[in-house]
Amino acid sequence: MSKGVVGSIPQEIVEFFRDNVGEILLIKGPPGSGKTLLGLELMRVLCKRQKGMAIFTRMDRDQLNAEIPWLKDEKEHNIKAFNQNDKIADSNWFKREFQTILEESREQPMGFMLLDPIDALTEQYENPERKIKEIISLVQSTNVSAIMVQDREETTYLDHMAGGVLTIHFNEFEGIRYRSIHIDKLRSIEVENSRYLMTLHTGIFRAFSPRSLSDLEKNPWVPVDDSETHFSTGLFDFDNILKGGYKKGSYNILEVDDNITYDEYMLLLRPILLNFLYHDYGVLMVPPAGEHPETLREDLESSIDIKRLNEKLFFLDYFSSTLSRPYIIPMGATRKEGAQQRGLEVISRLRGKEGKPYLDFVGLDTMEYLRGESITLRHLLSGVSKTKVTKTLGIGLAKPGLKIGQGIKNMSDVYVRMVKIHSIPCIYGIKPGTPLYALTPHPEFGYPNLEIIPLT
Repeated sequence: MSKGVVGSIPQEIVEFFRDNVGEILLIKGPPGSGKTLLGLELMRVLCKRQKGMAIFTRMDRDQLNAEIPWLKDEKEHNIKAFNQNDKIADSNWFKREFQTILEESREQPMGFMLLDPIDALTEQYENPERKIKEIISLVQSTNVSAIMVQDREETTYLDHMAGGVLTIHFNEFEGIRYRSIHIDKLRSIEVENSRYLMTLHTGIFRAFSPRSLSDLEKNPWVPVDDSETHFSTGLFDFDNILKGGYKKGSYNILEVDDNITYDEYMLLLRPILLNFLYHDYGVLMVPPAGEHPETLREDLESSIDIKRLNEKLFFLDYFSSTLSRPYIIPMGATRKEGAQQRGLEVISRLRGKEGKPYLDFVGLDTMEYLRGESITLRHLLSGVSKTKVTKTLGIGLAKPGLKIGQGIKNMSDVYVRMVKIHSIPCIYGIKPGTPLYALTPHPEFGYPNLEIIPLT
């Protein structure tokens, strides 16, 4: 299990600086990968109690103020910033400025510095390697730890001198680009996760830490209002991604990868189920293969009152022929027409005299296993037509290996796929096409409410 993330930074990296005074951390990666933003976020986390010094060797003052405006307030962030200027070209400038800051920081000593990129500070000298060694020696002699951003991706002498080395990588999943940070080396630190999914959304570095969903404390679920044209997904962020939520009268598919667990796909299903029940709409479910109605019902009990569950949540159980619970409708009877009639009676009860909408959820693997490919497709086509006419909502859960995969993709209005990248549940839209998003507990409302963050 991961040690987690402190703010936006993996815990292992923060521990590296806590346990190693006067250490060097090297950050590498291709242009535009986020090296500067990672260095800045590290400084922001580390410099809460100690002063910091940041030297941007290729940014002039206007560029620095435009791209990193928050650095102007040195008192708030404890970081004194320097931009590219003629003084930096002076071989003795760094030593003089560094010692001046040290003298001014006696009450609150300087603990960290950022050199971004280190190449530009030393490339003007005849022997850049010697200059870097002088800088490192000066910094380490004062117990100041340094973060050095390097433009070059290949291995250099800095990789061997630094106690820690991080590399940012561009990756692709199904043609969609995302970033990850690799921990190549952290001296004296036990590295539990050497790869972290990351994003630069809103211009700030953020890493995502694997976590056990079953260990998370459940907070009150926060309902979301529907609009005139759409049912809310139960998640503000997901509504925005789908431009309003699920359209009324639509059929929607969530396809999950083979390594996605029940707890993970319920991240998206739980909110829509709860939102329908909260708004006094009915829910009729055919559970996915391997899941029992009682498991799904218990999952929702902590977030919705039991009276509403009893009145509005029903299950069609195709593996049972006898009534065991009033909310579980046995569909495995010898006379199929009788079972179908019971299903229709439940739908009529959920809709009431007002003709209210209801949520028709189907575990598609269960249907295909019981009825075969062609009958399942015909059943779904009929269900899609009824959904559009009655302006209700249909959702199907698709697991790997379904023979009806292409057919349901063609008939769906929305087709979202859930995958796992570096142990983080992620989604992306196939219909409509979207970037990748990471799913994480909401920072304000807590789990099971979610924040869905673009992997930019």
